[in-house]
Amino acid sequence: MSGWLSDVRFGLRLLRRNPEVTIVAVLAMSIAIGVAGTVFSVANAVLIQPLPFSDPERLVAIWQIDPANAALWRPVAAGNYADWRRMSESFDKIGAAVSISKTLTSFDEPDTPLMQTVSGGYFDTLGVQPMMGRTFAPEEDRPGARAVMVMSYDLWQRRFGEDRNILGRTTELDGVPYEIIGVMPAEFDNPIFGLTVRPDAWLPLALAESGLDRRGNDHFVVARLASGVTLPQAQQELTSISEEIRQQNPDTNQSVVAQVAPLKESVVRGVRPAVLLLMAAVLFVLLIASSNVAHLILTRSVVRAREFAVRRALGAGTVRLLRQLLIESLLLMMLCAGPGLLLTIWGTESVGLLIPTGLNIPHFNFHVDLNVVLFTLAISLLPGIVLGLIPALYARRANIVSGLGGTGRPTGSPGSRRMQRLLVIAETALSLALLVGAGLMLQSFRNLQHLDQGFDPDNVLTFRVSTRGAAYAESGRRQRFFKDIQDRLAAIPGVVSVGAAQFHPFYPQFGLTTALLEGQPAPEAGKEPRITSVRCTPDYFTAMRIPLLQGRLFTENDTANTTPVAVISARMARQLWGAEDPLGKRLTVGSPRNSLRQVVGIVGDVRTDQFPPDPQATLYVPMEQFTAPATIAYTLRTTSNPLAFTDAAAREVRAVDRSMPMYLVRSLEDIVSGLDWRTRFVMSLLAIFSVLSLLLAVTGIYAALSYVVSQQTREIGIRMALGAKKNQVLKLVMRQGMKLALTGIAIGLIASFVVTRLMASLLFMVSPNDPITLAGVALALALVALLACYLPARRAAKVDPMIALRYE
Repeated sequence: MSGWLSDVRFGLRLLRRNPEVTIVAVLAMSIAIGVAGTVFSVANAVLIQPLPFSDPERLVAIWQIDPANAALWRPVAAGNYADWRRMSESFDKIGAAVSISKTLTSFDEPDTPLMQTVSGGYFDTLGVQPMMGRTFAPEEDRPGARAVMVMSYDLWQRRFGEDRNILGRTTELDGVPYEIIGVMPAEFDNPIFGLTVRPDAWLPLALAESGLDRRGNDHFVVARLASGVTLPQAQQELTSISEEIRQQNPDTNQSVVAQVAPLKESVVRGVRPAVLLLMAAVLFVLLIASSNVAHLILTRSVVRAREFAVRRALGAGTVRLLRQLLIESLLLMMLCAGPGLLLTIWGTESVGLLIPTGLNIPHFNFHVDLNVVLFTLAISLLPGIVLGLIPALYARRANIVSGLGGTGRPTGSPGSRRMQRLLVIAETALSLALLVGAGLMLQSFRNLQHLDQGFDPDNVLTFRVSTRGAAYAESGRRQRFFKDIQDRLAAIPGVVSVGAAQFHPFYPQFGLTTALLEGQPAPEAGKEPRITSVRCTPDYFTAMRIPLLQGRLFTENDTANTTPVAVISARMARQLWGAEDPLGKRLTVGSPRNSLRQVVGIVGDVRTDQFPPDPQATLYVPMEQFTAPATIAYTLRTTSNPLAFTDAAAREVRAVDRSMPMYLVRSLEDIVSGLDWRTRFVMSLLAIFSVLSLLLAVTGIYAALSYVVSQQTREIGIRMALGAKKNQVLKLVMRQGMKLALTGIAIGLIASFVVTRLMASLLFMVSPNDPITLAGVALALALVALLACYLPARRAAKVDPMIALRYE
């Protein structure tokens, strides 16, 4: 034990004796460890931690896909869900949830929380229990059953003051009394994939036994595998059931297949590639930092050649030297572990700042737990073991006679010089691969920023208003209600224009329909052109600033008593009419087919989703020519910060009907930012890693090449003594140094082709092998390498040959 303690004391003295080496190594590795720990905390939350449900490995999600586009997973139609639940035997339990909105009318200030209707066994399927009360009984999940509700902890706390006597009381939703039967725990996070707002309450789904819709896609289905049933077996059974349903319902299910996936996979499917890319990026940063420290340790080992020779002369064996050097290296890395863990904690807390305000990321709780601490310690100690082997291998080969008898400045063995050169090549290659990936992501970010979305999201306030109860059962009454609100909103000082549409422009799945041109035969079932249908007011285009390209927009004269008209997007015009002019042409929309509509205008394309970049074909129809919907989404274009107009808009809505509040109030700019938050999140982190890796790479490459070149000072003296000119020597030395750098750049370019293929799904309108990025990064590193070779070579060329040869 005393030998180990003496090795520790000697290692600590050595670290104090070389403060500059210690500080540089600790700083570089601490930053790399902190970055790696931060990203691992994200990966731990997203990919490793199980979902907070009972036996989560048996939970699956069931989606509806079209085999022609299997990558697109959609929620399930009600009729298909009912058949799968009735016919399948692979699941112990199966449940569904549908997002809805209802208004709490029991309070002086009405509230419109987000709710879900769920099947009776939904909570049992997930294996969660309420904090108070119970969930739905089977008889309560039927049409006509008594009105009951289960509320979230947040709603119980916010609206009911955490009243412990809440069970059995009633509260009104849209004027209908509902009995409160349960309160879910605070930690319950409902797995509705892609939902960015937590539900406030749950009501029974109460599906009918037959006659259910098979065209809508709004049921999110979860199931629990039966004991002994595997995922492939469940998939095979539902595929067979889907085929049977298709034969019975060819009009609606011609191209519908069930997709069974683990629930965890369904939740993280959209973010897994991004997280894996980040993990690969931090691995590169860690390797770059480690190569920097390895070079410092190797340089110090060359200087300590005499010490190693003395130890071996005194009888120290290879194992004894290996133990001493490993302890020294581990002490150095232990000094990095503390700051690295602190940076991990700080970085993990800061990760949430990169997620758009108000965006809920279900189940992803970024925090430092035992997994993160163990990972941070592991990446602190493992490099120490590897780095400790470098001087150990050098010491093992130390020559006792030359080490004790030499008087000159140590230059290291051929093996150590080869190791130094390999480190230069490896560090250059790693830096180039990481910087290429970061450059591509930054180009994607720039493309996103400059993407023409077809509308202007700046200074636009969006919110929804819903009509409830018997007073608004008649369509004309709803039309007048919405029109009165629009007129009052338009009169608010600072409001430029007000538009309204049935659905928010970023929820196109609710407006998907089919189109058939006049005079053309109906296509085969399931192969009709799919378009996005938007019912809107005439001022909607002005409020959104969607440009008119041809024809005209809607007017107040386009009513239910006039010719049915439509405005189409440029993409729809190209998709359905090709090079023909569609103005004046007619088409029918939806199924069953409604009356013919005449195309009166063409507007610019609107991108309602960032990926893929191609806009969807869109059909706009006047709201006045349809039965008034129960819910309207308003868009207010303002002269300044749109959120500052929230209170004024709420007053005008209440002035028309105090019981109908506005809800889902957000700026359009925030909504657009939320659409590509994953890309922005990854880009932000990669930008940080790029800066760190660039600093580490520049300093590391410069130091490594400088040292390699400085070791040639004696060779330079000999050449100059033999008559070589300074320029000749300078070129020779720079050529030797640049060979190492260019070799690393070449290897890095080859590695980049592999790395960029893995991140192709995250790139936006930029090729994974973008020549500008590859050439730019390679040129930048080549310039750094050139400078790193030139400065020490220039100093060496100025040395007097007699001084350079003094120790020969």
